[in-house]
Amino acid sequence: MAFDRLFEPIKIGNLELRNRIIMGPTATHFENDDGSFTQQGIDHYAARSRGGAAAIIIGCVTVDTRSRYFCSSPGAWDDKYIANWKKMADAVHAGGAKLFPQLMHPGGMDPRPGISVAPSRVPVPTLMTEVWADPHELTVPEIEKIIDDFGEAARRCKEGGCDGVEFHMAHGAYALTASFVSPVLNKRTDEYGGTIEGRMKFPLECIKAIKAKAGDDFPIIVRLSGDELEPYGRTLEETCYVVSMLEKAGVAAIHVSGGYCPAGGWRVVPVNGLPMGINAEYAATIKKYTKLPVMLVGNIRTPGFAEFLLEQGICDMVVGARSFIVDPDWPNKAKNDEVDDIMTCCGCVGCNVLLNTGHSIGCMINTDCGKTSEEAAIIPAQTSKKVLVIGAGPAGLEAARVAKLRGHDVSIIEKADRIGGQLNLASVSPAKQSLTVVVQYFDRQLKKLDIPVEFGVEATPELIMERKPDAVIIATGARPIAPASIPGIDGENVITSWDVFSSEKKYGTNVVVIGGGAVGCEVAEYLAGRFTRPYTKGRIAVSLVEMTDSLASGLDFGTTAHHAELIGDLPIDVHLNSTVKEITPDGIIYEQNGECKQITGKDTIILAMGSRPNETLKEKIEGFVPEIYVIGDADKALTAMDATHAGAEVGRIV
Repeated sequence: MAFDRLFEPIKIGNLELRNRIIMGPTATHFENDDGSFTQQGIDHYAARSRGGAAAIIIGCVTVDTRSRYFCSSPGAWDDKYIANWKKMADAVHAGGAKLFPQLMHPGGMDPRPGISVAPSRVPVPTLMTEVWADPHELTVPEIEKIIDDFGEAARRCKEGGCDGVEFHMAHGAYALTASFVSPVLNKRTDEYGGTIEGRMKFPLECIKAIKAKAGDDFPIIVRLSGDELEPYGRTLEETCYVVSMLEKAGVAAIHVSGGYCPAGGWRVVPVNGLPMGINAEYAATIKKYTKLPVMLVGNIRTPGFAEFLLEQGICDMVVGARSFIVDPDWPNKAKNDEVDDIMTCCGCVGCNVLLNTGHSIGCMINTDCGKTSEEAAIIPAQTSKKVLVIGAGPAGLEAARVAKLRGHDVSIIEKADRIGGQLNLASVSPAKQSLTVVVQYFDRQLKKLDIPVEFGVEATPELIMERKPDAVIIATGARPIAPASIPGIDGENVITSWDVFSSEKKYGTNVVVIGGGAVGCEVAEYLAGRFTRPYTKGRIAVSLVEMTDSLASGLDFGTTAHHAELIGDLPIDVHLNSTVKEITPDGIIYEQNGECKQITGKDTIILAMGSRPNETLKEKIEGFVPEIYVIGDADKALTAMDATHAGAEVGRIV
């Protein structure tokens, strides 16, 4: 497939870009504590430049040391960072891309004392559960100081060799400039509030300061939400007027996102189950009211869809962050007609989970993401070994791929009739259909690398010893937890979430789902929403029981929020702080806050209580095989990302 529009050059201001593909901003945690880039960070962005991006936007660049988005966010608040930016700019330019630091001030959503500042003292929820920020209302002198901070930061970026900057005024409380523009957060009665003209005074003065300090020839991209999607928030119509003001102020391009943080954070970083091109409507409308090039971000995962958006005139450039996390080379692969080799983002937001828990960015599919060039290098094995991988789930598949690349003779035994393991079950959930791209990717890699897979084969000790492998990698996965301590758990009315998603067992129309983690929520949403079409009869009545005080805990805030919205919209009867004591023939008996309660009239009980490792073969083959490794869920039931990374690690040492 030709991608003629995707690879057309385009100008941002006076700067020509080699194509219309922009690497979008995201935090990475590839910075030292002082805000300087690590070699890991420089290598990360340099690789994306070599991969074919036209421009790279580095996210969350701090303009004021007192207000850092992350403790390790890149610094531009002091002249000492000019040399650091020069090093990054040289690395990015060497690959052919242009460099745009994204200047931002985190504003009121950060709960740390002295850091949370806002146009008005309006408490806002933060990314931390049940923690609200009580921001300091900025005085006019403080506003003027921050305006100067933006200008000085832009000057340093220019002196450091950057090609322009992105000015972040999107996503509500997530950024100070967006807070000023939002009628929900700006309640000021001075010249910085009131009408939209007053609310725009602060960002427009910041832009004026940037141009004064860095020059008119230094392009400014402005990122903003097309619609805040918040009650009484900024609408698309108002945004079109905002864009007209920005155009008159001399900005060079508009970067269209959508939503409002933190309530709509699941749209800001689109989670599984959301539409492709989620902000396309906003970009298409804004484009009618401006002559500036319009950039679009949000669930643009394939080059074919990106080309379509450009062909239809919806936008002038496409922006992807996770698409570059998963595959830094995807633009070059698309240009060279190697689309089948592209690793496509599956939307698992595992990258975001890592960031929100204080780790540097990573990826479930691209296990090299986050490594330095030296760490990511595939080092040929000194001696080629006969490696037998047992299990074709994500851990076994990645182990096989990496081991084969190192020169080993690799084969796989799989008990089921297809590769993918639990990914095949997870992708049945309507919100997780995109996980199928992971299975497709591994299928293509197996064929490309000529790794044979035997399906429907039970890996017995006898079979393994007969094959005489030099190394065995056991990746046999996990099985659902069914606590024997719960009376009635072995009843005929009890099935598991795996049974539902695999269609192995039938279920009725009145069900109880035990377990409100990610899988429990997905099962409940799947069943409650599945039979609601006009041409079906009735719907499945779902009760969801969770022993803690929250649903979908342990996920990134966006996915948790999305589950909360779905479950709130569906007729799901939720019971929190509820511990199941017994399963009866028509329901359950549970304890809630010290009180014994009962749910009756149910025909099916569905267990979604997690999983535990399958029994491994390790003990049975020890002494017969020189090297034995147990990885993935067979070692410890964790996440798909943990599984693939465990596979990559073993593939590098086997």
